Amino acid sequence: MQTLTAEKDGISRRLNQRRVLLIQAKAKLPEALREALERLRLEAICCCDVATALELLQEGEDVGAAVLLGTPAGPEEELFESLLEALETHSLPLLVFVEQEKGEFRLGTWSDRLIWAGRQESAEMLQGRLLCLLQIRPVIRRMQAEMERLQTVSQPLNSYFSQVNEEMRIAARLQRDFLPDHPPAVPGFRFATVFRPASWVSGDIYDICRLDENHIGFYIADAVGHGMPAALLTMFIKRALITKIIQANRYTLVDPGEALRQLNADMVAQDLNNFQFATCCYGLLNVQTRILRIASAGHPAPMHINAAGEMMDLKMSGSLLGVFPDQQYDTQEISLAVGDKLLLYSDGVELAFVDEGPDTPLRFRQEFGNLADYDIQTMCDRLVEIIDREEGSLHPRDDVTIVGIELYDGPSS
Repeated sequence: MQTLTAEKDGISRRLNQRRVLLIQAKAKLPEALREALERLRLEAICCCDVATALELLQEGEDVGAAVLLGTPAGPEEELFESLLEALETHSLPLLVFVEQEKGEFRLGTWSDRLIWAGRQESAEMLQGRLLCLLQIRPVIRRMQAEMERLQTVSQPLNSYFSQVNEEMRIAARLQRDFLPDHPPAVPGFRFATVFRPASWVSGDIYDICRLDENHIGFYIADAVGHGMPAALLTMFIKRALITKIIQANRYTLVDPGEALRQLNADMVAQDLNNFQFATCCYGLLNVQTRILRIASAGHPAPMHINAAGEMMDLKMSGSLLGVFPDQQYDTQEISLAVGDKLLLYSDGVELAFVDEGPDTPLRFRQEFGNLADYDIQTMCDRLVEIIDREEGSLHPRDDVTIVGIELYDGPSS
């Protein structure tokens, strides 16, 4: 090794004892470059070929920058790609000192990552280029250290998020297990459902079940919000909604209004915070008489569509569940006919359709009307297709749940 001396100045003192690796491909050390090294008081490793430079770097030789004199050719050209990779590993910038234009020196993707200099450049210009190289490296090293630190931090975070993601998958699968596998087969009645959580789990829940030979019980409930807190509340509703009481060899079907009253009392007794409430609509259908008894607790009004395609909201009163103690819920009785359809839906259905303006009817009602002539399953399928085409459908604002019932003349299908 040799130490090149130069006049002291403020910059050279900061760079004192920095070492520069000189790699000699063809050219000799130009006088202007030697002068620039001396001015900066840099310690320069004696000129060596590409193979030796690569070996020094692989052995951990610590230098502040590297200068390539000339362009590699023959066997050295084959080693040059490895040399560039080693320089990158050590965060070492490279000054390429060439006699010809840099365009004649083919470096592929590396070309824009090097600093170039030619023989026509003065010692002052080369000094500036060397200063640039020496000042770049600490910045690169700090960036690499920061990247390593971030990677160290991100690894446990990635592990944590992966665990949360898997837990949410399991929760979503568990919630779906609480939903009916398929609706009951009842001659003269068709059932259809839509269940689309806004995230992994839903704040909505529904059920359709046969309570005895003559009665079908069905409900839809919507806990405030969506996500895990709302999903946990739906699990409570699933277990707390009593539709049938069995005593010894007898059973009693619970009237919808009474079922909601008991559910409300159970939720209030849990002393949940003020933001844990829900809506619910529960119906009890006699499949022999086609009489529907139904009650609502703050839920959107069910949509009744008759055989002529005329739509009517079933207006029902009743406050939210889990808010007021001793709340009473009224049961309405409706006589259904062949060709009638009944749609229960969560308020996420309203939000899923983009309205055309404040002075126009709500879009979801319009779409219900446009599809009124279809059977209930096709109607629900078409609604899903329309929702998927709506603006923002990839990031839904709320859960979407629909329970549909249709009366028809014929065997079960």
